[in-house]
Amino acid sequence: MKPASPDTLVDIDRYPLEILDSATGRAFIATCRSELEEKSICVLEGFIEPHTLEGMVAESSALIPQGFYYDRPRTSYEGNDYVDVSWPAGHPRTIVHNNRYRQVLNYQIPNDSLVRSIFHWPALTEFVRRILGFDTLYTSACPHLALTLQIAYRGDSNGWHFDSNNGNITLLIQQPDSGGIFEYVPGLREDDDEHYDDVRDVFEAPERHARRTDIRPGTLVLFNGKYALHRVSPVGPTARPRIIAIFSYDKRPDKLFSREYIDMVRGFRQDAVTG
Repeated sequence: MKPASPDTLVDIDRYPLEILDSATGRAFIATCRSELEEKSICVLEGFIEPHTLEGMVAESSALIPQGFYYDRPRTSYEGNDYVDVSWPAGHPRTIVHNNRYRQVLNYQIPNDSLVRSIFHWPALTEFVRRILGFDTLYTSACPHLALTLQIAYRGDSNGWHFDSNNGNITLLIQQPDSGGIFEYVPGLREDDDEHYDDVRDVFEAPERHARRTDIRPGTLVLFNGKYALHRVSPVGPTARPRIIAIFSYDKRPDKLFSREYIDMVRGFRQDAVTG
């Protein structure tokens, strides 16, 4: 089956990705850049047309049984640096957070799927490139992690962490009935100051220190998470899982994720009970 044309799947009247060099497009780019710089997040609500979203939910739901059950508690700093220091017990670098969800990998997502049509849309790649300020940008070539789906049922969460780099691009496909909220604290750390006391405060009282987002299905989000502590809160009682697509890009057209990480993900179970 021939993939659907992305410009029929996205609200291009609201989001002028195909005319970025026009006055309207330049103003849109400027607004997105400003939001990302000031708030660490740019939220494009209603990016996906309603009829497209309905099809994405059906396609994604059918893939859930194939997903790898990622269940690996971690600290907020794992994978972000290589500081060889023995931190004292109770230090923010030693506190472990739950990190559990089902993950559908790139090669498991059909080539003619709606979400893949969006991911490989040249206009979207160019938009992301301009927002992030790169000279070149390509959709990732990784057969495993270029495009993935994360599915979270009751009790699943993506615990507090910093990203190793900025420029995280996601598309929310389905939200649960409760929980599964994206929470973040922009600019919490700096290159020369980790602000560990502030990090601890977030761990102990996120309701007082973290911002919460009302992200609805069909929303495209650009997020800079290198200096912003963030998480997806545990999913509560729900009749449906949280489903989000993660789009990976790179400045090189041939860059792959590490073999070690891919082997770890593929080593997780595919028969774990969910829901």
